[in-house]
Amino acid sequence: MWDWITQNSGALSAVLNAAMLVVWIAYLQLFFVSFRRSNRTVIHIGLAAARDGDGRCLVTNMGSDTAYVLAVKIDLDFGEESRSALVTDRVEDDDPLGGDFREKTNEGPLGGGEALDIGSLRRIVQRAAHRTGEELSLEQCRAVTLTVMVASQQAHRMSGGYKRYEIERGDDGEMRFRPSDVLTRQIRRRSQRRELRDMLNA
Repeated sequence: MWDWITQNSGALSAVLNAAMLVVWIAYLQLFFVSFRRSNRTVIHIGLAAARDGDGRCLVTNMGSDTAYVLAVKIDLDFGEESRSALVTDRVEDDDPLGGDFREKTNEGPLGGGEALDIGSLRRIVQRAAHRTGEELSLEQCRAVTLTVMVASQQAHRMSGGYKRYEIERGDDGEMRFRPSDVLTRQIRRRSQRRELRDMLNA
C-alpha cells in the first residue's frame, strides 16, 4: 500500500490539489452568491392604515444599502381602457413652494430598512389625473398597479418593484384593495429595466 502511494505520489498530489481547488471555488462561489444576495436591493410596496382608497401606500427598502427612488408609476385599469402616469412629484399647481423637498416629491434616497409614505391611493390617482390632464377617478378603476423605480449599488444599477391591487366593491359601495400577491414582484430582467429607463428618458 505504502509502496503504491510512494510510486504514485505525484498523481495523488495533483488529484488532491485539484480537489482542494474545487472546494475553494465552491466556497468562493457560495460567498459571492451570499454577498450579492445581502447587497441586493429589494423593494416592498404595501398598504397601511386602511384598505380603501384612503389607505397609505408605503414603499420600503428591504435591502441593506441605500437606494435612490427615481420614480413612482401608476397603471390604472378601467377594463377596456388603461392609463399610465408617473406620479413621483407631490407638487400640484396650488401647492406652496419651499419647505422640505420630501414634502414635494417622492424622489430621493431611501436607506436600508426605511419606509416612505408616498400618499394615499386616492391622492396618487389625483396626481395621475393632473399629470395626464384627464378626468381620472379611482371609483371607475378595476385595478391599480404601483411601480417604484430605484437606483441601487451606488447608482450603477436600476431596479425596483411593482404590485397590482384588484379593486373589490362591497354591498355598501366601499372599495377594498386586494393585492394579487402578498409579496412585491421585483424588477430584475434587463428588458424590464430598459423599459423603465426609456420611460424616464421620455
